[in-house]
Parts: sequence; structure tokens; C-alpha cells
Amino acid sequence: MATQLMTGVSKTSDNTSKGPRAEVTKTNRNARPFNIAFFGHDSNESTIRKRVRAFEAAGSKVTGFMFSRGRSGPVSAPAWENVELGLTEDGYFGRRLVQLFRALIILWSQRRLLRSADVFYARNIDMLLVARVAKAMVRSDAPLVYEALDVHPAMTKSNVTGSILRFAERRLLSASALLVVSSPRFIEQYFSPTQKYAGEWFLLENKIFSGDANFTEMPPTAAAVGPPWTIGWFGVIRCRRSLDILKTIAASMPDRVIVHIRGIPSERDGITKELLDEAARELRNLFYFGVYQSPRDLPEIYNAIDLTWAVDFSANGANSDWLIPNRLYEGGLYGIPAIARRSTATGDIVEQDSRGWCFDEPFEDNVANFLKLLDGLRYAETASRLRKKDRSAFVDVSDTARLVSKLEEIAHPASSPRRTSTEIELNLEQ
Repeated sequence: MATQLMTGVSKTSDNTSKGPRAEVTKTNRNARPFNIAFFGHDSNESTIRKRVRAFEAAGSKVTGFMFSRGRSGPVSAPAWENVELGLTEDGYFGRRLVQLFRALIILWSQRRLLRSADVFYARNIDMLLVARVAKAMVRSDAPLVYEALDVHPAMTKSNVTGSILRFAERRLLSASALLVVSSPRFIEQYFSPTQKYAGEWFLLENKIFSGDANFTEMPPTAAAVGPPWTIGWFGVIRCRRSLDILKTIAASMPDRVIVHIRGIPSERDGITKELLDEAARELRNLFYFGVYQSPRDLPEIYNAIDLTWAVDFSANGANSDWLIPNRLYEGGLYGIPAIARRSTATGDIVEQDSRGWCFDEPFEDNVANFLKLLDGLRYAETASRLRKKDRSAFVDVSDTARLVSKLEEIAHPASSPRRTSTEIELNLEQ
């Protein structure tokens, strides 16, 4: 059975602060910052940039070994030391495999940087493969860490491709010292039963990073007093069924429901900008506003809505049921209740922690009936409970710093001084 690492940090043992050996260790570890070699699939992707900033805020030095992907939105150079590995496409594993082999030539030229790493940290399975080869290439003893925020639909298919990918992931997992996931359902439903993973894992939820210079924690506006109810669907727009449901609801209740859609359409999942623009032209109460910048634009876009659409059917029965999306934390911070599916990881949090409302199938009918009957008093009661929750439920106050503390421990088990929760939080506030 896989072992979860608690989000809190264990107390320092009596021996860690006594004796000559402890003093020498502390001096050596403070001689340079903890060095994370971060292998990422897209240096311009918002969650990767958030992770790098959080690692740096926790006192680490990050050296990126990353690909980039073409985007319609603004692209800026990484703010950290970064080795560019080339351009890749979303999906298309065959084409990406060719690019991965080309990246090895670049990595060979960066042997000095690779040897200086204390840990090899990889986002996604393809980057885990690159990190594993790079580690072997320079004969590094640094531990390998795998961060999996999603389980790609190809990994759960019963065809030959799915079998090959799962086999490769199992082999790579066996060489990893730690697995980082954003939802416990990934362990319960996939890594433990399917991949037979029994190693240590760390839960790092998709919370907002409080140390971002562009993050403004504006207080939520007063709860709405009645319809029309504005539903916001933000992030990567990949679920065709969600679009169809929202279009139907908007068409049937033009004076009671408004829909705001913002984010990057996933063409691989059949959602295009043209499709969203067409839906907006068809319905006077449905709007597609294009991409937005996170976290800079969060106060503006969430204070303009009443309900967060935290629903996804794109990988029904698999990844869609297991993930907990960014929008659940973003909406929660700004006091916006969520609409979610019951019996999913997202639905469990919404239902158990009173963050909104959950619905069973027939989903479209149940949500429509709810919106027809929702009044200002019922809404205000739920929104008020949500706005009273501690900000740590939505904001990464010390979660990433605790992860860094764990990375230091596995990289230098005999010499890494364990930091207390108070020390970690003080470091983030500085």
C-alpha cells in the first residue's frame, strides 16, 4: 500500500541539533541553496510557473530543463535559469517521443548543471522518462521525483498503446523516490490498484500560490441576492458535454442564467475558439471572453460570477472523476460556491466541506431544476459559510515549502535539518 506523507512536518528529533556532526551538517547544507532540476513539458504553462515560484519562495534554486509549446496567448521567457529543450505539441505521443530523443543531445551538453542537482523533479510521464535518462547519463545519485497532476486518458485505455504506456510508467515509478499528486483519488483509483505503486506519496493540491507578485487577494463582493445567476467556467476548456449543458441551460432560462466562459480551448478534445465564439453569437446570455492571466485576473473574473462550474466529463470514469481543478480553489477564495458532480473527488470536497452543490445524473436536468428554484436566501447561506473558511483551504501558505522540506530529506537523509511549520510559513511571508 502506498504511504501518504502528511502535509505537516515532523518535529525535529533531539539528536538533530546536538553534537559536532549536526553543526558540520548545518554549515554544509547552508553553503548553497537546495538545487532542484525541474523537468517540465511547457515552460510557459501557468501551473509550472507557479510551482517554480513556490519552490524558489521556499528557498530552493530551480534549474529548468523544459520544452515549450506554441500558444495563441502571450508567451514570455522563464524567470528562472532554464535550458530550452525544444517545441512540442499537446497529445501526439509519437511526435513528442521524437522531440524527447532530440532533447537528450541538449542534456548531454548540460552535464555540469545536471550533476549539481540535489533532486530530479519531473512533471508528467514523458518528462519523467527524460529525467530518468538524464540522471543515468551523468550517473547522479540525486533522487527522482514524479509529479502527476492528471492521468492522461491514454494511460487508462485497454489498447496496446495504453498497455505500453502503463508498463513504461510502472518501470519509471519503481525508480522514483516520491510521487506527488494533486488529489488522493489518483492514488486510490489508479496508482495503487492499476500501477501497484506502494511507495511514498505527497498530496499537493492545486491551490493558489500566495507568493506570486501578480496575486491580489481582494475580499469577495457581497453575496448575490437573487437571479439572474452568473455561472463561470474558467481554465482549460476541454469538456464538450459541459459546453452543451451550459448552452441548453442558458437557452432555456435566458432571464435567469448568464454564462461566462474564459480560458484556453482544448482543440485535442474538440473545443475550438470558433466553437465558443459561435455559442456566444447564438445566445445573448452566454459569453466567451478568451484567455486570461492567472493569478492577475482572478479577482476580476470571479467577482463577476455567482457560481463556479467545477464539472468535467472529458475523461468520465477516470481522470475527470479523480482530479480536483484549480477553479475549485480559486472560486472558494473569492467566496463563489461551486457546481460539481457527486461521487467524484471534486464533488466529495464540495459536499463534505459545504463549498457548493453536487448533482447526480441526469445531470443537466438536475442542475436546471436547481437553478429554477435557487433563491437569494439559500445562495447567501452557502456563500456565507464558504467565505468564513480559513484561507489555507484555498491558498498555498506552506504546502509547497513542506514538499521542499521532504525533498531535502530524501536527497540528504543523514544531513537535512527538518524545518518546523512555523519556520516554513515565516519564510513564505518574507
